[in-house]
Amino acid sequence: MKAFRIILVIALFLTIVIPASASIGFCNGNRYLEFSEGAKISYVAGLSDMAKALIEHYEPEKYKKLCELTENMTIGQLVKILDKYLEENPKKLHFSAAVCFLYALDEIVYEQ
Repeated sequence: MKAFRIILVIALFLTIVIPASASIGFCNGNRYLEFSEGAKISYVAGLSDMAKALIEHYEPEKYKKLCELTENMTIGQLVKILDKYLEENPKKLHFSAAVCFLYALDEIVYEQ
């Protein structure tokens, strides 16, 4: 239930922040993979900030573990994690890239 609330908040946030007339529009996994490396870094930096804030609020224990596991990671590493997740899960390429980012973070947290 908490994961659903996080995903819902992300979807609402993106709806407010990125108007329908914006050139990037809805960003699914397919569209994200077409981004330049610089655009991926910017996109993932924003997702990372938002995801950590939501996870801290809704799942404090998960947040502590996520912070420990990602403490010295760069945004470039997080980009590679999302890229790898999308490449290994082609059936989810039509999902929101933000949702896929949360799934990728879950893999980091729960594989430990």
